[in-house]
Amino acid sequence: MIDKFLRTIKYLRISVTNMCNLRCKYCMPPEGIQLMERDKILSFEEIVTIVRHAVKLGITNLRLTGGEPMVRKNIERLIFMLDATEGVKDLAMTTNGILLKKYAATLKKNGLSRLNISLDTLREDRFSQITRGGCLTDVLDGIEESLRVGFQNTKVNVVIMRGINDDELKDFVLFTSKYNVELRFIEMMSSGMKNMAEENRFITTEEIFQRIQDEIKLIPVNSNTGHGPAKTYKINGAKGVIGFISPVSKPFCGSCNRLRLTSDGILRSCLLSGGEVDIKSIIRTNKGPQAIEDAFRKVATLKPASHSGRSKFAMQHIGG
Repeated sequence: MIDKFLRTIKYLRISVTNMCNLRCKYCMPPEGIQLMERDKILSFEEIVTIVRHAVKLGITNLRLTGGEPMVRKNIERLIFMLDATEGVKDLAMTTNGILLKKYAATLKKNGLSRLNISLDTLREDRFSQITRGGCLTDVLDGIEESLRVGFQNTKVNVVIMRGINDDELKDFVLFTSKYNVELRFIEMMSSGMKNMAEENRFITTEEIFQRIQDEIKLIPVNSNTGHGPAKTYKINGAKGVIGFISPVSKPFCGSCNRLRLTSDGILRSCLLSGGEVDIKSIIRTNKGPQAIEDAFRKVATLKPASHSGRSKFAMQHIGG
């Protein structure tokens, strides 16, 4: 598939649930969110059907997201089913890591290729405060277990927020001395219609980079693992590397190769902008393979040249 701006579409992000086992302050209200009725959520079989047709159109890379994907019951079965789907070359997952120690070995055995783990602080008290009760040790144990069972090219995603965790930049850089991961500093992307660059907590990648460079020498690294947009560096003697992603200050929309599938079956052209198609209704009304593939082609044509910088959708609904 090629969109109207000549970008080749080969990556599908699949939200398998809007549920989460954390209540992060920048993502959810304290009481959580209203859960979807079970019959509104795509079944594993429906997801695999969608992927099978997506592969015919050139989709080769998949990422499972949420909410928190590991709270979806029997998620390891879906991973096995997707890994067995002909044409799928890369199957990754984004997780908060809370359940990773328990499931890492099973996920690896069932065919998961890679992990992205969200971690916004290395301080136990602050982690509990940001997540409203989460335990930092669970995530760190999960990272260690994932490396132990053989996951490679693991990403640790850090959303930097002014006045909340931007005093931990050096600690995060030194984290790569101990762990063979790519730790990625990511600009904050807020929900709501306010422009993200106007958020009080927003801090640019340029500022993050300069503040680190003022204390620790960063060595450029030529790395392109995981098909992502990060520019990577390392510090002398470190096991891992450091990445910088600038979706707000320096959007990489010109090379965007992805579509998004929500847990309730909406195929979206962009995280923040563009159009969408209800692909679940196409499947459940038995309109046939051609209609499914036409939905992908239509959504590809709806991809905007660049995102708007604002969103009316909750991140946990569209897969962040």
